[in-house]
Amino acid sequence: MIIGLTPTVSLLAPLLVLTTVVGLAGCSVNSAPVSSRSEPPSSKIMVHQVEPGETLYSIAWRYDLDFRKLARANGIREPFVINRGQLLSLDVSKISNSAAKSVDKQAKKTAIQASKPRSTSNSSVTTAAPKVTNSPQNKPKSAAKAIVYSTDWQWQWPLKGKVIKAYSPSELHKGIKIKSVSRSAVRAAAPGIVVYAGEGLRGYGKLVIIKHSELLLSAYAHNDQIMVKEGQTVKQMEIISRLGSNGTMYFEIRKDGNPVNPETYLK
Repeated sequence: MIIGLTPTVSLLAPLLVLTTVVGLAGCSVNSAPVSSRSEPPSSKIMVHQVEPGETLYSIAWRYDLDFRKLARANGIREPFVINRGQLLSLDVSKISNSAAKSVDKQAKKTAIQASKPRSTSNSSVTTAAPKVTNSPQNKPKSAAKAIVYSTDWQWQWPLKGKVIKAYSPSELHKGIKIKSVSRSAVRAAAPGIVVYAGEGLRGYGKLVIIKHSELLLSAYAHNDQIMVKEGQTVKQMEIISRLGSNGTMYFEIRKDGNPVNPETYLK
């Protein structure tokens, strides 16, 4: 008998001690070791598996990468054919800008400056960019035509409307939101080639991406109807899509894979 305790308490004491020991043992058994715990959701994705309808350009856009560096990191050459189910490394940290430019030997001759070109023109490109193929047996054409870009144009607004949300990188808003009217026609802000037309990028809805040079691309999101196809050449101010009933469009411009403020180009 424990001194100073009543008979009832003295009988319960050993039982309480036993219960505590068993409880602690149970906790240690059920606790998962650190090595078996899943990685936190914030872990950076380093590999992407190609899905139907995707292009090298749309994948680069999704991860804020320069398409040239993505191609170089995966040993992909013009015309940038990728296959459904193919695994692409997203690690472009070791790819220099000079190495990325070597993906296309035409880059030095056809790339245009990031500032607005000198005058307006409806010139466009001369060849197409293929999308994802459904068979790994498909191979790039060996005699693909060299892409020739116009260098004599100025950016134009893709539609008439009011900017209701400005470019704000700190808020992860990489472009501008333009309010127009229902079913408004969306036009190419500059001549180029359609390198993506679909709705496979989450958050963009029906999206069109146009390549204007080896440096510059533009995107037109939240469309109701897409009126162009991948590989199609488009002239400046050519209609490429129509808005939905809410009349709102999201527009981006990217240079070397990085979002830039469209309003510094559209004047």
